[in-house]
Amino acid sequence: IEPTLLSNVPENSNIMEDEIFGPVLPMIPYTNLDEAIEKINSKPKPLALYIFGKKDRSIKKILKETSSGGVAVNDVILHLANPNLPFGGINHSGHGSYHGYFGFKAFSHERSVLRQAALSSIDLMYPPYTNFVKRLVSFTKSF
Repeated sequence: IEPTLLSNVPENSNIMEDEIFGPVLPMIPYTNLDEAIEKINSKPKPLALYIFGKKDRSIKKILKETSSGGVAVNDVILHLANPNLPFGGINHSGHGSYHGYFGFKAFSHERSVLRQAALSSIDLMYPPYTNFVKRLVSFTKSF
């Protein structure tokens, strides 16, 4: 399929409800930025959000007030193609991310292990308390 832009797309059409895995982009008109943000937030969080604009303040506002799996500004798909960026969804569009380091972390398990040394502070913290520990606690309470 060649890249296709769709206009005048009804809000309740399948293309507006389902994730699009293809080079098809519905163009969503808006009157002001707050209306655009409201439209984005009225739907489940998208896998990708493509923002086209020149005003840095507007782009920052959209980024701050919306949530999505990933974002490309003034482009499409490239965030997916970059192996140094995490790629993945949020809520309705998935959980977690992958690519490079992020994929390694997502599919790895970090197991914590604490090994208490033979000479440790554990005898000071748990009963039964020796006379030495009781004197030490009394001494520290005097400060």
